[in-house]
Amino acid sequence: MSEDMPWVIGLTDEEVQELRNSKKELTEYGKEKIRKLMNKEPTHEEMLEIAKQREAEDKRPFYRFFAVDYFATGEGMSYWMKVCRNYEPYDGVDRDMKRFKEFIGYDYYYAGIEEPTEEEFMTKYANLIPSHMVKMIERKDQPCLDWETHYHVNYS
Repeated sequence: MSEDMPWVIGLTDEEVQELRNSKKELTEYGKEKIRKLMNKEPTHEEMLEIAKQREAEDKRPFYRFFAVDYFATGEGMSYWMKVCRNYEPYDGVDRDMKRFKEFIGYDYYYAGIEEPTEEEFMTKYANLIPSHMVKMIERKDQPCLDWETHYHVNYS
């Protein structure tokens, strides 16, 4: 048995040496593949394909939708809306929600924040979403989309 490879108990010295040689060749091959991949920037199409594959794998929607629908007597109606790419937080911080709250500006409205599905969002706010945004949302090919808007209609 080799001291640096305790998991090979019962193998002959020749078999242990063969494992060492195979590992070294595989490691060098792997390093070369990684070097090649690191020097190559993925194309826009490759990035979209990767994003679509990840969406299919983890069943997360391509975009994320936020909305606040606020009505105050005498003040009118206010709508805050956001559409952004649905990336998984890498450190547990929901940066999209944080940015949406910063966009809203006042914590008074935070209680009204909704995160509707795409269908709910597109139905409820159909009259407020510009046609070019509707097309982008339908195509699902905007990996860096981050759209925010605020509408206020005063009744007085």
